[in-house]
Amino acid sequence: MDSDTNIDAAGGLSLKNAALIAGFGLLIMTLSAPFAHFHFMGQSVVVDDPAATVENLRTNGTPYLIGTLLLFITYVMDVLVAWALYWYFRPGQKALAQLVAWARLVYTALAFVGLWASLSAYDLATSETLSQSVADTILQAEVMAQISNANTMGSIALFFFGIHLWFLSLVIWRSVHVPRWLAIIVALAGSSYVVLYVAKYFAPGLDVGWVLLLALGELIFMLWLLVLGWRKQVS
Repeated sequence: MDSDTNIDAAGGLSLKNAALIAGFGLLIMTLSAPFAHFHFMGQSVVVDDPAATVENLRTNGTPYLIGTLLLFITYVMDVLVAWALYWYFRPGQKALAQLVAWARLVYTALAFVGLWASLSAYDLATSETLSQSVADTILQAEVMAQISNANTMGSIALFFFGIHLWFLSLVIWRSVHVPRWLAIIVALAGSSYVVLYVAKYFAPGLDVGWVLLLALGELIFMLWLLVLGWRKQVS
């Protein structure tokens, strides 16, 4: 049997294991990322009040650190998902599956840069040396600048994530063991991230929040992997 279809013989994952790893990885990310951004880190960062943000990080930075830990877990899951999806789509289209995996890894690398900026903001706010040697207004400005850098890098990362989903939709469309309707909803999910990024910088006054509904396409793909995808076989 050809090594591209008999994945176990190629020294990698079976379709079943690849689907389950990717599905559960996506499930963990679906829970960890929103809690990190909106619950934990949101408790500490007051967008329009640098003084309050620095004070929150100094007096009770635990929620912020929990948020960064959850983001770290999220991005580690991205690496795992990239690996699993490569093996899931490898049969018959190895080169394209590699492109999809590398695109997700590039997104993850960009996201880790944003995480580094978030941790830098915490380090600046809680540094005893800086608090004694730098004026409060300057320190507050530096902290907010790092948080802004984290948000900017997060936007760039999500833009590239949208491109990754376009590549993923192509590999789904060409796959012999995944229904093509999934390719359409994944492509729409990718479009939502791209539209949000473009609108943020080129049409900041335009209300495009509704496109986030299209991002649910990746969740549908996740559910398909966990319910049906792991049962598929390639002859």
